[in-house]
Amino acid sequence: MVAVSGEACVGCRQCVAVCPADALSMEGRQAVVDESACVGCFKCVEACAPFGAISVVRDPNPRVLTVPAEEYSQPEVDELCRRARLSPDAKVCVCTGTSAAEIAAAVLAGVEEPEQLTLATGVRSKCGMWCLTPTMRLLAAHGVEVTRPYNDRRLYPDGCTDVAIWTIPDDVADKYPEYRLRENLAAVESGLALNSPTPWFPDVQPGQDLDGNPA
Repeated sequence: MVAVSGEACVGCRQCVAVCPADALSMEGRQAVVDESACVGCFKCVEACAPFGAISVVRDPNPRVLTVPAEEYSQPEVDELCRRARLSPDAKVCVCTGTSAAEIAAAVLAGVEEPEQLTLATGVRSKCGMWCLTPTMRLLAAHGVEVTRPYNDRRLYPDGCTDVAIWTIPDDVADKYPEYRLRENLAAVESGLALNSPTPWFPDVQPGQDLDGNPA
C-alpha cells in the first residue's frame, strides 16, 4: 500500500486521477489515502515521482482480491461470459491472473463500477491496459453503461465495447485486404488459427444467438 507525506504533497491531484480503486482523494490541497481501498498498484507513486510525496509501505492487513468459485453460480457466470464473448476461464488480467468468471461473478453480485470491480477481483490493479476492455464488455453484457467525463484519466468507455474484429464493417474489411480482417474473423468464430487446425483464440468465444447456436 502507499502513504502520503503531507509536507511534500503539492495538491496537484495527479495521484487521484490515476488510482484504479478510488483509494485517493483530496482534503483541501492535501491528498489522502483510504488504506482499505489501496490495491498496491503504485500508479500514484509513478505519478508523484517529481515530488516524492507518496511512498510504498507494507500493508498490515494483506488480502486476496478474488471471488471464490464456490460463491457463485457457474451457469449464470458462463452465460454472462458468453454474452461478452469471453471464455469464463480466460485470464483477462495478465498481471493478476483475474479470470473473466471472477469479474462476471462480481458483476452478477451487483458490482457495477470498474473501481469496485478492482476491489472485488483485483482486475486493473497493476498495469490496467489489457483488462479494461473485457471488463467493460462484461459490464455492458449485463446491461451496465459506464459513463465518465471526457477528462477522466482512469477510464475511456467510448470504444471499449463496440470496437472489435466482429464489429468491423464489410466496407472497411474490403478496403484493407492486407490485414486479412475477414479471415481473422472467421478464425475467431471457428476458434482455429489461420492455416492451422490448432486452437488459437481460447479467450474469445464465437458469436452465438440466445439459444447458444452459432450466430
